[in-house]
Amino acid sequence: MSKKNDFSSLDLISAYTEKKKNPSKLDLDQIFVNPNQPRVFGREEVQDLVDSMKRLGLIEPILVRKDKNRFIVVAGERRFRAAQKLGWKDIHAIITEANEDICYEMALAENEKRKNLNPWEVGKSIAYLRKEKKKTAEEVAMLLGYTERYVKQLSSIARLDHKTVYDLLRTGNQITVKNLEAALKLKEGRGETISPSNNPSKTKIVLDLSKIPTKVRDNFMRDFNNLKKKYGILN
Repeated sequence: MSKKNDFSSLDLISAYTEKKKNPSKLDLDQIFVNPNQPRVFGREEVQDLVDSMKRLGLIEPILVRKDKNRFIVVAGERRFRAAQKLGWKDIHAIITEANEDICYEMALAENEKRKNLNPWEVGKSIAYLRKEKKKTAEEVAMLLGYTERYVKQLSSIARLDHKTVYDLLRTGNQITVKNLEAALKLKEGRGETISPSNNPSKTKIVLDLSKIPTKVRDNFMRDFNNLKKKYGILN
């Protein structure tokens, strides 16, 4: 089943910036990152952009919104962080007049369009929009260009905590919808463990317990059988 519906995702950034052809130049110390940015992993991994911007400069301005006497990044956080690492004093930016809620949707749509988010990060953002901003599945589907079914699927994997997702990454597993759903089932006691991606084939281990004292062997088998029941492992 394709996750995409028949509509293209809304280009909110173009809609709210089409009249602002000439970007402003803002001091970096006036700009702050958004703590509610949809992206969770890799926000500070900007060395590739540092190298690129050092050679070519800033190709595309960042997008910010005014918040009292400061500016909050809507799109282009990694470009902003790279500029900081390069020691720049200022950066070209487009200032949008869209409100905070629209800016959040902009950031989500832009990150997803660029494929900067993994399914869990998208799911967390969708869950936030549905729970906190009272968006319907249909409205979110229109925003991202997804089917309603896929939106609900991503919402469900948002129940996973940050540590579980990080552990998947740490053990070499890809953050796919399939792996996330398997991790969720395991966490909720409904499934089996996920094998590390670098060892996808099943391994059969044979233990010779004949030389172990009877009491030790019995205790081992009891604990082992309890583990098999807990994780749904079949013989």
